[in-house]
Amino acid sequence: MRSYMGYTLLFVSSMLLSACGGGSDSPAPVAGTPVPVSTTFTVSVDAPDGVVLAKQQGFSLIQPAYANAVKDLTDQNFAAVWLDDKGKVFDSIDITRFEAQGDGKYVLDAGTRARINAVLLVDLDGVPEFTLGESLPKGLYMTPLAAERLAISLESSLTYYALAQRVVADESWGVFSDVFESGAQGAVALALEDINKIAIDIRDTLFPKIGVQGLALIDLMNLTIVKTMTEGRLERFFTEQSATQANILAILNDGYWEISASEGNDGKGIFADKTSYDGSETTISEFSWDKSGSEDITLTELFTYLSNSTSFGSDDIRSQVLTNQGWTGLFEYLKVQFSTDRNALLTDAALTTAAEKGVTLEAKVYPLSGKKMHDFLSSRDNHYLTRYIPDDTMFSAGSSGFFFTWRPENETYLLCDTTNNKDTCRAYPILTPDAGFTSLEDIKTPLFDIGITIDQVNGFKLSDNIVAEFIGDDFFTVRYWSRIAANEWTIQDTGVWAPTTVSGKPVIRFDIPDIIKQLADDYPYNGRNLFLVEDRGFVNIGEVLLKLSEFNFSGFDNDAKAQIFAAATRDNLPPFGECAFGDTRFANEGLFLNAVTECGGDERFTTQAVNDLVDKTLVQISNDGEITAHILRNDNSWEHYRNTLEEAGSRNWSLTEEGYLKLVGDTNIEDEFDYWSLTSYEYQQKLLAIKVFSQQGQQAQISSLMAREYIPGTLAACLDGDSGWDQTTTTPMVKESLSSYNDHVQQCKQVWFGRNPVFSEGLLIGQTGNNSDDKALTFASDSSRYLKLSDNFKGEYFLGSYVDQDGCGFNFDIRWKIEEDGTLYYEAIDGSMNERIQLTDTDGLKLAIKAFNHQTRWQTDETLLYGSDEGEVWSDIVTLIDASQVPNVVPVEPPPPVEEETPPEGETPPAEGETPPAEEEPAGPPGGTILNDGQSCAYLEVPENPVP
Repeated sequence: MRSYMGYTLLFVSSMLLSACGGGSDSPAPVAGTPVPVSTTFTVSVDAPDGVVLAKQQGFSLIQPAYANAVKDLTDQNFAAVWLDDKGKVFDSIDITRFEAQGDGKYVLDAGTRARINAVLLVDLDGVPEFTLGESLPKGLYMTPLAAERLAISLESSLTYYALAQRVVADESWGVFSDVFESGAQGAVALALEDINKIAIDIRDTLFPKIGVQGLALIDLMNLTIVKTMTEGRLERFFTEQSATQANILAILNDGYWEISASEGNDGKGIFADKTSYDGSETTISEFSWDKSGSEDITLTELFTYLSNSTSFGSDDIRSQVLTNQGWTGLFEYLKVQFSTDRNALLTDAALTTAAEKGVTLEAKVYPLSGKKMHDFLSSRDNHYLTRYIPDDTMFSAGSSGFFFTWRPENETYLLCDTTNNKDTCRAYPILTPDAGFTSLEDIKTPLFDIGITIDQVNGFKLSDNIVAEFIGDDFFTVRYWSRIAANEWTIQDTGVWAPTTVSGKPVIRFDIPDIIKQLADDYPYNGRNLFLVEDRGFVNIGEVLLKLSEFNFSGFDNDAKAQIFAAATRDNLPPFGECAFGDTRFANEGLFLNAVTECGGDERFTTQAVNDLVDKTLVQISNDGEITAHILRNDNSWEHYRNTLEEAGSRNWSLTEEGYLKLVGDTNIEDEFDYWSLTSYEYQQKLLAIKVFSQQGQQAQISSLMAREYIPGTLAACLDGDSGWDQTTTTPMVKESLSSYNDHVQQCKQVWFGRNPVFSEGLLIGQTGNNSDDKALTFASDSSRYLKLSDNFKGEYFLGSYVDQDGCGFNFDIRWKIEEDGTLYYEAIDGSMNERIQLTDTDGLKLAIKAFNHQTRWQTDETLLYGSDEGEVWSDIVTLIDASQVPNVVPVEPPPPVEEETPPEGETPPAEGETPPAEEEPAGPPGGTILNDGQSCAYLEVPENPVP
């Protein structure tokens, strides 16, 4: 409500349409026999280039055939019908002349005046079929023949079909009953304006949520989201149009609420603004909830404006208004100057009543009790809020909605803020989009220089698919080019421009034809009355607010607002999990958007969210145990790891306007990339549920993945249940059984949504039969030790070796295998030991393990008496390396035994039966050997040449 740029205008002169070929006093058919009359209609067919013709069995990413279908329709593709007072097809309407003008425009003579219940039907794939006495058929493009210049589009078709279904359900035209019965041409034009505004609102709210590529119109009409949003928008329109006059002063005294929501790469938010007036001061309180984590919806007061005391500075300017003193900055906070029961006068905080740039405000009221909340949160400003509210939630007693109407006090020229070299509203030539026009003369094209193709046009974009070209002829002509399917441009309509002077500034006035506003994909203005002006060295585009033109907006009373936020909670979102909806091997970006919409909660990739992922590892584990990881880097490169080993390549990433994380796997191949869309996030375990669109040349597929986020260096071994080690006795401090080991493993395992980290042949072997990629494990607790694995096979086992280069070193042969549960089992060939190792976690680069070691010497030692299933439990972090990196360790062997020496001359050996001198008992295994490792090698302490 606060924004002057929010004023929507009705071009009054466009309402006074007259019918060709018939007198205005001719009775129009209602439910009886149509009166013979003929009107010439010019129709633009603007269908999305991504929709596949029904006759096509497959599709590709580019649909030139569809563009041809839009341009090359014949009279066989068109039909016209009457609807009766209950919305059923009453009769057909003769089309007596048909002319294809090319580029999606057609001229036809139909046997009717402009009527809201006369419907033009188009079947892009054949002859439109309908049945008398039945409702309109699903799957056809359509528009009411309610003006001589019409556009048939996806949004017009969805809107009018939903309207016709509403009439059939109610058996009445409802708020359009008078227009239906009288057929008065001014009323028909106003009704078409309303239908077109609903269509644009549906387009702006629905289309960002659905993809059309690969779907026929009938498929779209069958989507639940299409039906609920179109039906809900019509319910809101019918309710608002039937509202009764309200006491605006009483509403202002109590205060009313406007609710909005936003979603984009800057994040998501919900906003609630309350406006009140106590007879002296206007108060506007702003509340918001910024979705930044897992916290639930909680409105926090952001700012409160008090008209009698709040002051603003130049940094608060949001737009400008042209006055006799030049451009005056507006703060977009309104203050009530005075109010009666009937209406109120409001001005911007930057203006006074003397400026005569205010608006008058009136209100209607309607009860909300028993109506769906979703239906009244269906505007482009607040429809994102509905994801937090169950579909069937109703307003309860006492709640009311408001339908406000305001009108400019006088003609007003509004421009965006151009201070500090801001370029938001500059006009840029389509031929040189980086250099804006600098004078009004540059905008005009001499008659002899006008272009015949879009590449020759000296014009500027009004929207992505509309270009305006100003001709310097005697008729002040404006040509409007529109882009139809397959990126082809055509002159869609013409208009006029007028040079004038406003408050001493030369400007060019021009009014956008309604057909152009309908066709514009992202029309950035609310009304159709625009102007061009030179300001701060550039040509800028602004909007004209005409006196007595209306703008409508909706509001809620205190009870309705409270009920909305009592019902809105993140608990209503689908629970976290993997969503397989839309997964297919034959995909396109439209089907991907549908899958994302179906699976999405309130999570998406935003600029901040992606920045937070930089330098973190996103780990995935497949069903067969393959471990992959992605790491985004600050320079927009990214790294890919497969089974913990980095794969070389030149890669980059970016964040698209749709909130997709685009991952290019090879910067030299442009048509191969992945889109990742975040659909859900689990905050405790830092899990991301992601929909993936993989483009490989002309082939694409949609899949789902789940990844876990790891901060570098945080992977830790789970030490729970470890035995500990006694160096003095070279035995575990605590004897553990194999059964208890398995229990400890399960307690330590980080299994998330079925992703179980296990050893696999792909992880430990690589490519079978290729010894060049053999792997080895290194241990964080002892970097001198290696478990070298080979894919050489013997019997039931692979071969390998266990190597340690510390102490005396060891290098003994092992045989190993991977058991069914993903356990790595190996044993010494000589039978001296065996060990089981299981993965408990991985960050994609390293592996956390828990192991069970059994040595046969513990089992044969009469003092230890270990069983065959008893031994040591220990944990560590291991890294995979190439087996070729393992050093060739040659163990230090014990010195040979000292030979028995002959007694020196003069000494005699002990007599038989005499006890020799006692020797020292050995103190256990020699230090530094495999049985007593972790110490310096005792053998190296023996002198090489002992002194006799």
